[in-house]
Amino acid sequence: MKKNSPLFVTGVYYAAYIGLGLVAAALGPSLPGLAEQTHVQLKQASLLFTGVNLGYLIGALLGGRFFDRRPGHPVMIGSLVCMAVIVALIPLPTYLIWLIGLMLLSGGAQAFLDVGGNTLLVWLHRDKVNPYMNALHLFWGVGSMLAPLLIAQAILSTGKHAWGFWIIAILLIPMAWLLKGVPSPAAPHKEPGGEPQIPTDWPLVILFMLFFIAFVAAEGSYGGWLYSYAIATHIAEPATAAVMTSVYWGALTLSRLVSIPLSLRFKPRTLLIANLIGVVMGLSLAVVGTGSPALIWLATLVMGVSIASMFPVSLSFARETITITGQFTSLMFVGASLGGMLLPWLIGQFFETAGPGSAMVIMLVDMLVCCGIFVVLNWMRRARRITASA
Repeated sequence: MKKNSPLFVTGVYYAAYIGLGLVAAALGPSLPGLAEQTHVQLKQASLLFTGVNLGYLIGALLGGRFFDRRPGHPVMIGSLVCMAVIVALIPLPTYLIWLIGLMLLSGGAQAFLDVGGNTLLVWLHRDKVNPYMNALHLFWGVGSMLAPLLIAQAILSTGKHAWGFWIIAILLIPMAWLLKGVPSPAAPHKEPGGEPQIPTDWPLVILFMLFFIAFVAAEGSYGGWLYSYAIATHIAEPATAAVMTSVYWGALTLSRLVSIPLSLRFKPRTLLIANLIGVVMGLSLAVVGTGSPALIWLATLVMGVSIASMFPVSLSFARETITITGQFTSLMFVGASLGGMLLPWLIGQFFETAGPGSAMVIMLVDMLVCCGIFVVLNWMRRARRITASA
């Protein structure tokens, strides 16, 4: 297969997203170990979520400009190399402030890779992108499913989490090498006679941002806090809690696989409605089932399956109304980073004082707000279409 063929390029993006999932999901199961490494409590260690997501926010703000103005593949290669170096350093600091700094840099590198992967895939496949977009996030799920298992195995084998991070760092290097010398896709709206660029509708963009803030906050918070929640409620030992976290990401991954053919049959709006109903049901089970292993396992499966395709489907949903530029993708990832930064931090403030069950309540309230945003978003989209056709 030629290195400049769309299928080869798509395959490299998928490999890079396995690496991205590995890095993103490694923090949750390693949080207690990182707290011990830096001699702080979980409440203080939850600032690591804030650090990585603040870095992600900054990276997302800058990333769109880079991909709109420069060839995308060199930027992605740089992001992968930076991630490898940073991840290799994570097990070393013994002071929380230095570890937060590394998480800040890690978040920035992740954001550049994330913005680039999503934007370039749309530019590569254009109006046929829907199944490829779902598959891209499927491979992110593969990485996020493997990360807790790598961390757990490292802890079982060595008593520490360090080797889990070092293995992840090693795996990122060949992913960067595969992109070397591969031509970057061009933006369709910049090509002569290419797709017309729809003028930016800022109220609609802001609503999409709020929507991304809400559902990404729940997705990341569940995966990030499930391990600590299972241990604190005594429904699982550390090894079992790691498996439970992996099952969450595994359910998310398998659901993304199923969503690929579904995206060819159903409109993004229909899939999003089904996703939202499932997520609210899963979190409701978790709230009712606090302390019940069976209900938490069931809630974890329902949550993973239901929230799986929300990110790629939301981007496909947006593409029906708004031109997907690097700037637009960047703003959506800014929203994602805000959600991923604020909600895990908020959960950390209540986790020990109000009890671990507060985590599930906070996530449920967040997703009910997300449903409200989705209703307003649909109303505004219909209103814009009616106005445009009048």
